[in-house]
Parts: sequence; structure tokens; C-alpha cells
Amino acid sequence: MVTLVGAIGYRQLRDHSAPFAMLERLEAEDLGSDVIVEDVSYNPVALMQWLQGEAKGLFDRVILIAAVERPGRLPGCVDAYRWDGALPSNELIQQAVADAVTGIISLDNTLVVAGYFKALPPQVAVVETEPPSPGFGTPLGP
Repeated sequence: MVTLVGAIGYRQLRDHSAPFAMLERLEAEDLGSDVIVEDVSYNPVALMQWLQGEAKGLFDRVILIAAVERPGRLPGCVDAYRWDGALPSNELIQQAVADAVTGIISLDNTLVVAGYFKALPPQVAVVETEPPSPGFGTPLGP
């Protein structure tokens, strides 16, 4: 079973950049040849095209890591869950594609775009961190 572990987000945004620190730690580990660790935050549409083209059929499972602000969640909280594949209304799907084309990178957009175009394998897991220190810069918060 081949697994893609991908970080989604922007660099240089303090704790919003935590997925890349996690990716660096994972890259330093010997995870075996069946785990591919990658920065997949280049664009939801480009990721979807890569998964449907060059990487088609390569992955049995995808694990996405992102720092996302969610209402009611405490700073520093980590949530892990399986994505259920549920998609929003057609209007919101169209908005997600438009946002992706204009360069907005987000976990939610990526799931909507790649999910709508059926680019994701059956097993998709998500690991989210609630960023305690938002803002510009490189140091992560405590």
C-alpha cells in the first residue's frame, strides 16, 4: 500500500507553516519506500491534475497535514480524522475551483477540488493543527 503524506499551506506564516516542520521531521525518518512525503501546497488544481496524470493509480492512501483555524478549537490542538468525501453544493464547488485558479491554497479547497474530480484514492486522512500564533514570520510558536 503506497501512501502520500502531503503538507498543505503557506510558508513564512508562523504556526500556519507547522505542516512543513512536520514534513521535515517525517522526511528525516525511514518510513520505507511505500511512503512518499511531499509538499502538495502548490495549487489544488495542479495537485488534482498530478494525481490524475503522472501519479494516477500510484497512491492507495493520502494523508494531508494542514494548519487550519476552526471555530471553537483550542490553539495548539491537533485533530486527525478520515475525510468522508462529502462535497458542498455545486455553487461552493465552483467557488473552490475559482479560488484555486486564483492561487488560494487551503486544505478545504484541496479536498473539494480533488474530491470533485475524483483524483483522491479511497482512503484520505487529515491531520489538522490549530495555529496558536498566526502572523507573518518563520519561528513557530511554543
